[in-house]
Amino acid sequence: MEEEADERQGMWWRKLGFYTNPFTIKPAPFDNKVFGQDKIFEDLYYKIPAGTMSFVEGNLGTGKTSILKNLIAKFRGRGKLIYFSCNRIDTELNIEDLLKGKYGFWGRMFGMMPKEMIVLLDEAQQLSSVNTERIKYFFDQGNIKSVVFTGTDYSNTNLHQSIKERVGQDGLFKIKELGEDQAVALMRNRIGNTNLISDDLIKKIWHLSGKNPRRLLQRLDRVFRYAVENMETVIKEEHLSKIFEDMKHKPDPVLHSELKKDREEKKTPFKLQKKKSKKPVKKAVKKEDNVYSDEEE
Repeated sequence: MEEEADERQGMWWRKLGFYTNPFTIKPAPFDNKVFGQDKIFEDLYYKIPAGTMSFVEGNLGTGKTSILKNLIAKFRGRGKLIYFSCNRIDTELNIEDLLKGKYGFWGRMFGMMPKEMIVLLDEAQQLSSVNTERIKYFFDQGNIKSVVFTGTDYSNTNLHQSIKERVGQDGLFKIKELGEDQAVALMRNRIGNTNLISDDLIKKIWHLSGKNPRRLLQRLDRVFRYAVENMETVIKEEHLSKIFEDMKHKPDPVLHSELKKDREEKKTPFKLQKKKSKKPVKKAVKKEDNVYSDEEE
């Protein structure tokens, strides 16, 4: 786990004056801005109250979850929102249980179903066709008002045809690649105007990271750790070759494996509808990282 590894290494960021790790890949601590995807966020924000279905398409680590977490921040407190990450190890989405779970134990006991819920489904490429049929059923029944799906490839999902018709062209949003300046702004939002690293060097690491925001965060984490461990006051380009063995390779050879590892770390058991599996779950993270259901304030 990210936090456990940082504990073992003495929480290096505190030596630089940060309260938490500024390069965490979890969007929650920095959910006040959606860099480079403002138009998508604004369109979703206005579409959701109208009762719609939308799909946000983008590669792993490009900001889909950050968009959903920003939507949670906007709509939370009204008792009408559920977030669920579909890329789980030992469970499948059971939309009926999620809806009944809105009222806790008594909701499940008496089958109480809420009305006009906003449902945010992350990594929806993992959904089965049966699940999507059930989502459409509860949408038609008025239990669900709006749904926002995210995934890596809209054309390769199991979404029911009627859902795709609901999404249409207006409801399909594709994550745009960040530019250099946007990547710098994303990092400066986290680290401030520290002189430890220059904007030009952030841009270089951005390209070295395959222009992937999550990969950029992971690489800068390594860079800043190196600076702390070696008591460097300024990070220079010459340091990068010491930090990254693969610096001269154009595609990042470890990008796929590290994103896969992170995807596994996001998954956690949640008692809804269990898959049959003989393999034990090795890792789990906090439930709130994968499931969120707000309460009225």
